Amino acid sequence: MSTGLQISMRKSGSATILDLRGRITSGATGDSFRAELLKLAESAPCDVLVNLAEVTQMDSSGIGALVQSYVILTRGGGSLTILNPTGRVREVLDVTRLSISLPVFTDEAKALASLHDTATDA
Repeated sequence: MSTGLQISMRKSGSATILDLRGRITSGATGDSFRAELLKLAESAPCDVLVNLAEVTQMDSSGIGALVQSYVILTRGGGSLTILNPTGRVREVLDVTRLSISLPVFTDEAKALASLHDTATDA
């Protein structure tokens, strides 16, 4: 199922990092991505880092899942940060202006440090 989406999860301190590989598009892949994010949001407050380095395509369902999860997580006192968008995925984030609205990093250590900065500021 190389056209699908693989999601692996790891922890770094209080943050949960989702490493994604494949495509986030309408249908099963978009639904599984949204479900995974919403499941994490239930354990608020929760800091989620979405690593898009190996995502080759993202359509409106992926964008919608990111926006919905961002709203839910921030309302719950957590955060959603995007890591390593490349190629077409980066273009989609730029065109939709999501790369301006959401925190986007190309360095995982800096992204994690930003989570700790916001946590200590509160």
